Parts: sequence; structure tokens; C-alpha cells
Amino acid sequence: MNIDQLLKFAVAQNASDLHIQAGSTPRLRLLGQVREIESPALTDEQVRQFIRAIAPRAISDDIGAAMARGADFSYGVAGLARFRCNLYSHLGSPGMVLRVILPGIRTVEDLHLPPVVSEITQACRGLTLMSGATGSGKSTTLAAMVDLLNRTYHLKILTIEDPVEYEHLGKKSLISHVEVGRDTPTFEHGLRQAMRQAPDVILVGELRDADTVQMALRAADTGHQVLATIHSSNAAQTIERLLAMVPPSVQPIARQQLAASLVGVISQRLAVSKDGERWPVVEVLRGDAVVAKYILENRIGDLSDYVATAGRGMMTFDMHLLQLYQEGILAGTQALAIASNAEALALEMRAPGRIKPVA
Repeated sequence: MNIDQLLKFAVAQNASDLHIQAGSTPRLRLLGQVREIESPALTDEQVRQFIRAIAPRAISDDIGAAMARGADFSYGVAGLARFRCNLYSHLGSPGMVLRVILPGIRTVEDLHLPPVVSEITQACRGLTLMSGATGSGKSTTLAAMVDLLNRTYHLKILTIEDPVEYEHLGKKSLISHVEVGRDTPTFEHGLRQAMRQAPDVILVGELRDADTVQMALRAADTGHQVLATIHSSNAAQTIERLLAMVPPSVQPIARQQLAASLVGVISQRLAVSKDGERWPVVEVLRGDAVVAKYILENRIGDLSDYVATAGRGMMTFDMHLLQLYQEGILAGTQALAIASNAEALALEMRAPGRIKPVA
């Protein structure tokens, strides 16, 4: 079995990821669960052959060094899918995870995202943060948001990613894709260059460090629309994580820029619906005068309570879970499994209506 055969099998099984590691059988992630493929365990040399078959020359020429540093790259099979690949070392032997990116970009409606996501997207200004754990669907949701702008407005949209995942074809907008490592050395450098290319919208694949955060805040503060991802578990923690990356010497400026430019934070988890479909569950914070005040006063801990009561489409994870449960989309066990406060949600599920409906 070669790597393309494995990739075709992964797509046919509707897997989200293919896991390959020396000494183990290949595995697929199906509906969040890692399942074995009926196959002999892969040898070290087999995995290296797979890597040589799909990796860029800079990686395949020195697989050992790439393993040690943890290399990211993309690979496409014409007519099938693209794959976001991460190479790693496991006790000195190679391993690789390949995320499946199916052709075609699903819309906000296709993904069953609440209408507030479209409202935030069409603000056409400021900073919108997309957060969640690895594999929570952040990239897919951001692609849907970019597609909404692409279909609706005449804009210059620039994406900076490592690697590029979804390739957008220009509709009403002109779209430029910049890949870290190929088109620019770093996210921060890509952002600096982007500011000279007259973009209306800038998508930053990940806010990883202080320089990138500061450049993103500057871009949003000067009238650009910036969409960016950050690894965190909820909306309030997303704000904390972003500010924690900024050096203390520039914290006051960063807080002012964030308070003035924040359009929204969308945190996402994935649930499995009753019919076996992956379903996004979101927590949504929208920027306004109250949120700006809390950011400036370093009252980030108060944001969670505000989200639960503010309306305008804002919701906590558990509010959205309750809504999906009441609509018959999620089973109670699935809702409780990913709830932030399972005990409180269980009470609401037994006595519905006490959580304020999402406006």
C-alpha cells in the first residue's frame, strides 16, 4: 500500500485525519475517534518512503532534521483532496499526521453555524479571533467566512498560513495566498509585507508570538479587517492568551488597540449529532463598549458572565449546546460530554427555558 492509496482510503471513509507512525498500523480519525486500519505495522523505512513521496525537497532531503524540528507542509491529490501534513519524531522514528481538506469550501450555512457568525464576518473591519483546540474546525469556519466575503464584496483578501489549507478562487474579490516558508519566512514578516499590498482583509493562520500579535493589532487598528486563529478553550481565555503574548512594556497600547478594534471572538468545539454528522458548537463574544471597558480595566474574568446575558447573538458553549439539544440535533449524552459545566447544563436540560434564548 502506498501513501496515495492510504489517502484515498481516508477520504473514502470520511476521515478527518490519517495517522502514520513507524511501528504502528495506520489509523484514521473518524467522528473524533482514532480507529486502526487492517494492515501490518509500518516500518521505519516505509514511513520514510511515504514522506519522500509527498514532502517538499527541503524536507525529503533531510528527514531526520525535519522530524526533530517538526515540519508542516501541504500535499494535494488532483480530484481528491488536499492534506495538511505534520511530520514529527517518535523515539527517533518518523511519524506523520495528515489532515484531510476536501475540495470545495462549505458556506456558513452548510456548516450549521449560527447567523451571528455571518454578522461578525460582514463587519468588514477590526479584529475577529477564531479559537479552539486542534481539530475543532477553526480552519473550516474561517474558510467559510472568507468565502462569504469573497462572494459578497469587492475586496482584496490576503491569507497568511502555515501551510495554506483552503485555496479560494476569486469571485467578487481578489485573493492572494501567502504560505509561510515558501512565500514569506514568518507570519510577522508576511504581515509586514501585507500592509504594503493594500489589502482590505487579512487572514492570519495563527497568532504564535508577540511580534505577530502586535502586527495584527496594528493592522486592525488602522482599518483593516483581520481574521486570526489562536489556541484557547473559550472566548475569555482567548483574550487572555492574546494579551499574555504581548511584552509588559507595550501592554497598555495593546489593550487600547484590542479594546478599540475587537469585533468578535468565536470559540469552537465539534459535537456529533444524532445522525452522525460533525456539528460545530460555538461560544461567541462580540466587541462593544462593555467589552472594551473590561479589556481596558483587565476584567477579563467578567467576560464569561457578560456573554451569557448580553444578547446580540452572544452565547456560551453551554447555551448553544442547550439550544441544539432542545432542537433535537444533539443527544443529551453528547451535549454533556463537551459542556463547559456539565452539571449546570444537565439541570437546564431537565428544566429548559432558564437560559436566556440566543437573540
